[in-house]
Parts: sequence; structure tokens; C-alpha cells
Amino acid sequence: MSRLILQLLFSYFKRLPREKAISRGEGLGNLLWKAGYRKSVIMRNLDIAFPERDKHWKEEIGRLSLQNIGRTLVEFPKLPEYVKSGEIDRIFQIEEGEELLREKGSKILITAHIGNWELGGAGLSYKYGNVVSLAYRIKNSGVNQLITEIRQKAGLKIIFHDQPLKDFVKAVREGKTLVFLADQNALRHRGVFVDFFSLPASTIIFPARLSIKYKVPILFAYQYFDYNTKTYRGRVKRIQTSQDIRETVQLYTKAIEEAVKEHPDQYFWVHKRWKTRPEGEPETVYSYII
Repeated sequence: MSRLILQLLFSYFKRLPREKAISRGEGLGNLLWKAGYRKSVIMRNLDIAFPERDKHWKEEIGRLSLQNIGRTLVEFPKLPEYVKSGEIDRIFQIEEGEELLREKGSKILITAHIGNWELGGAGLSYKYGNVVSLAYRIKNSGVNQLITEIRQKAGLKIIFHDQPLKDFVKAVREGKTLVFLADQNALRHRGVFVDFFSLPASTIIFPARLSIKYKVPILFAYQYFDYNTKTYRGRVKRIQTSQDIRETVQLYTKAIEEAVKEHPDQYFWVHKRWKTRPEGEPETVYSYII
């Protein structure tokens, strides 16, 4: 998708009242499901994560997960206005563990693609400040610039994955909260294999390394969409880490798994989470999927 097309879409969504935008986003998700968007990947992932569930349940969860992506998409360009007007304070609230966010000192915050992760990041920055988020560059430079501009206007500070290590260390020493989305497939050289829904999944180790080397506590946080109030509710807890990298990664991956089990309808099932396999094991998890 080009920057111009995305700008036009975002401009349209920005003009809509929030409830209408959410409705349009959910409608978009329904259309994507009917069109078969990533359906084979979604169903394969749900087969792995919930083997005991029947096909009807998985299809409903798959449809709802695309609705969630639709909501996330339509609200994204509205984030700067939410922050500017203060509306973000109403639609994003921490219902559990807020005291952990208010503790002084640097923190590493592990999160996942549950609910509206973009709105969650903007909400954390608005309410608690000193938030820096790791981001991966989008290959299309124009789209990457547009996405980055919206995030920055919403108050998010970004460090890209290919920036020098010293930038991350500087943020730690300045007492920032570093946010990592740690639920995506990691290339073998960037990750370690830990269990995610009972199947080894390559998971980023960088947050664990930072935590251990610089003695920074790790928190896990996520937010979910409350269908009744049309707001987002955040939950935060401390991860009891160890000096072992793999064990630490397993601990925050387990926290992600538990959150996904709570809200499977709001998880990012379109991603090939188990694509990278351990050394010597063929990458056959998605072999029949185009």
C-alpha cells in the first residue's frame, strides 16, 4: 500500500466520530474475514493454540480478531487528537497494577498485539511519560514515515530495531520505560526457543539481555477492548526474572500466553508465530499455506 492511499484512508477515518469509526473498523474486519484474508494462517494458529476447541469456535474467534485489527486501524490516525484533547484519559484506563507504572526508575515493559496496542502505547505515554517504544521499520519508506509521524504526534518516542545499542542503554540510564512487543516470530539469531501454547516459538531475547545486564525490572502489560463501554482496560504485572536469559524469556512469554487465553478474540492471529523452527527441524508448521 502506498503512502498516498494510506493517507486518504487515515484522513477519512479521522473525520468520523469515534463510535462510527469503531463500527466501520469492525465492518472492515468482517469483510476481510468473508474475503478469506489470512484465514488459513488464523485457523492454523488457532489449531495449535486451542486444539480442544471446535471449528465453529475458531472461526468466530478468527472473525472477531479481524474486527479487532479493523478497530486498531481506524483509531490509529485519531490518536494524536485523542492525546491533544485529553480524550485518551477516558478511553484508556489501567484497571490493575497501576502502582507498578508509577514506581521510579527505568523499566522494561513487555507487551503483545492484544486489543489496540497502538492506543495502549499512546495512553501509557500520556499518563506516565518517559515511554520509549521499540519499532521495526516498514519497508515502504513513505508508509514508515507516515506511521512514525502519527506515533510521534501521539507522544510516543520511537527507537528503531536497527539503531545502535547505545541508544537503548541511554534510555535505560535516563530512567525511561522501554516497551517491547514480544509476541512475534523472531529470526533465529535474534531469539531463543521457548514454549508458547506448548509449541517452541522463537522469541526475542533483547529485553531479557537488557534486564539482566543493567538490572532493570520487567513488567508485562496489555490492554483489551471493553465491548460494553467502548474503552480499553489495561493490566500490568511484574515478571519475576532470573539471571538466565532463556528462563526470563519463557516467563514473559508465559505471561503473554495467559493474556491471549483471556482475550483470544482480540489477538493478532494473522501472524505466522511459529514459522521459525529449532535447528534441524524443517519449517513445516505453515508448509501448506500460501
